Amino acid sequence: MEKETDKRIERLEVEVRALRLELDNLKGIKSLEKKEMIQAKDQPSQKPRKEVEAENHLVKLNKAASEKQKKSILNEQNQKTDQQINLPNPQKQRSFEEVILWLLPKVFMVILVLGVLWGLKVISDFGLLSNELKIALAYCLSVGLIIIGLIMDLKKPESSQIFTIVLYGGAFIIGILTTAAGAILYDVLGLYFALLLALIFIAYGIAICYVKKNQVLSIFVIFTSLLLPYLLEYMDFNGMIILLYVVIVYSFMQFIVIKHVQSIAMYISYFFSLIAVQIIWSLNDENAGMYVLGILLLNGILLLVWWHLYKPFSKWRAIHEGLLFSMNGLTILMVNIISDKIALPLLMLIVIYGIFALFANKRSASRVVDLAGTLSLLSIVNFIMVLNTFDDFEIVLLTLSTFLGLMAGLKINAKLMKIIYSFLFTFIVLVHLLVNDIKPFWTIENLNYLLIFFYLIVLFLYMKQRYKVAESEDGKVNVNFSLDIFPIFLVTYFFIYVYKFDISYLSYDNHAYLTALVLAVVMLVSLFVSESIIGRGLRYILIFAFFLTYINLIPTHFVEGIDIWLNLFVRIIYAFIVIAILADIYMKGYLYRTWISKLKLDVDGLLTVGILGALVLLYSLLSQLQFDSIVNYFLVVTGKTLLLFITASLSLWMSTTGVLRKVKSMGYCILAVAIIKLIFSDLDSLNLIVRALLFIVIGGIGLFLSNKLLTNKNKKES
Repeated sequence: MEKETDKRIERLEVEVRALRLELDNLKGIKSLEKKEMIQAKDQPSQKPRKEVEAENHLVKLNKAASEKQKKSILNEQNQKTDQQINLPNPQKQRSFEEVILWLLPKVFMVILVLGVLWGLKVISDFGLLSNELKIALAYCLSVGLIIIGLIMDLKKPESSQIFTIVLYGGAFIIGILTTAAGAILYDVLGLYFALLLALIFIAYGIAICYVKKNQVLSIFVIFTSLLLPYLLEYMDFNGMIILLYVVIVYSFMQFIVIKHVQSIAMYISYFFSLIAVQIIWSLNDENAGMYVLGILLLNGILLLVWWHLYKPFSKWRAIHEGLLFSMNGLTILMVNIISDKIALPLLMLIVIYGIFALFANKRSASRVVDLAGTLSLLSIVNFIMVLNTFDDFEIVLLTLSTFLGLMAGLKINAKLMKIIYSFLFTFIVLVHLLVNDIKPFWTIENLNYLLIFFYLIVLFLYMKQRYKVAESEDGKVNVNFSLDIFPIFLVTYFFIYVYKFDISYLSYDNHAYLTALVLAVVMLVSLFVSESIIGRGLRYILIFAFFLTYINLIPTHFVEGIDIWLNLFVRIIYAFIVIAILADIYMKGYLYRTWISKLKLDVDGLLTVGILGALVLLYSLLSQLQFDSIVNYFLVVTGKTLLLFITASLSLWMSTTGVLRKVKSMGYCILAVAIIKLIFSDLDSLNLIVRALLFIVIGGIGLFLSNKLLTNKNKKES
């Protein structure tokens, strides 16, 4: 023990010496650094001498570790500063009080305008003032609002910005409405003088929009300015002049839109301009080509302005793309209505959208190219519709138009387009299913059924390629409409068409046996297809539909003609499918390994229910054979008894090879029912020969089964 302690003391002394040497080295390094600093201060022009010191390996490691830590700290600080620089400046959100203060002037101005209108109505009803005086007072109010706005702008140009915009806008609206009332209602103003006043007010409105840079004001001005065409129509002006006025006002407003980047005003002004052209055309109902040309000019201006304001990397680009598509879809509709089956305007639209697509393609705007290409396809569809090559071809083209719009929305991921065109496409498909039939077969309606199915397949394949399965934080897979729900709609539409075809061409008694047969095949195939292809819900929906059809096949059907054989064939197929699935589960085959085992179901109970289901369906098959007078009565009775004994024997045999208590209990119950039927029913209904054969067969089966059960019992005991 003493020797061991002496050795330990010696080791400790050696380690202490080594530590002292390291400390001395560190002190020497620090003193040298101080000397070098002093020399550098005294002699700044001289270069410091390099001294090579023999350092301990621990000192080198400490220095290297400290340098790495300093570098990592500096890198983290640089990354933080870069992130702070790259972060966008947070936009100040308006408080509730600020929103209220922003809205109040506009609300009160609307109240004031309504009050003026109702006041003029009251004065007119009571006859207090003459019409001339009422119109003069209204103009005085309009001019007064302008003067008040100017005074407030001069005194408080910043704080009164919102209020003065409301004053200028209110003066504009009152002036336009007063001019219209004075010319049309009261017949106080001369028509040309009223037109001059209206043009002055419109010029004033455009001017204040340019100066004030307010988008809401621009919307009010364009809306009110487009009321003037009704005055022009009242004055019996030529339709070309009215149309020219609409195009000029719209064009001037687009300069303001571009100058102050007012996207909403661009869409609203275009929409109301289209409506104005449509109303003017409906009032005149002549020279449709002129109005179509006006719409084409408006559309060309819209495309130019939209491209000027379009920002490819903006977070709002999908909304703007969707609005452009909707506005141009409305344009195609208007041209189609006004042109009155003239193909040339639609051909011009095809050229316009084609040029726009090429223009966008040169600037690598692929999303805009998709939009313009889809609009060209829509124009081509309407062009074919106008040619009217086939009767009722509008049904196909209308469905195709909504499908193309939906595909464009999915392609550019525009939520507004996806919502609108999904609703339209669904509505058109539902109406087609409810209204149109597929008989006779060679019709446009039946062709549209097949095309809709093709569209649904294309949508499914595209969405499957585009969208992936997402997992939640818990690791569970979220339900996805495109991958899980949409396949159910696709298959539902397919079976609706198959059912219509079955009822129209094959079935005589409204028993859709072909549909039931196709359902069985599709359900069986779905069991072997991966859920990543067909979704997680389709398989269970098909199993549920298979179960309902299975129940419908149990009662005896009164059928005639080919339905007799279809009925029997479908029953056999359904029973065969159930037996095949039961065999796979019992033998632990493909379905059991890939699907059933993962569901953690009670295999014993599942086999019991399946065996009972197969027994009931086969029993009903024998009853149907007897009902249709295909098989002799004695054979049916014998077959039913044999079926019961065979089912009981199979159930008991299956229970001997595994722990299947429920199957075993069911086997004994079926065996008891079979014996009771044999003794109390079959003895009276069968003749001697059939009775002898039946008892021989059943006796042999019973002896074999008893021997099997006893052998299995002895093995367990031993």
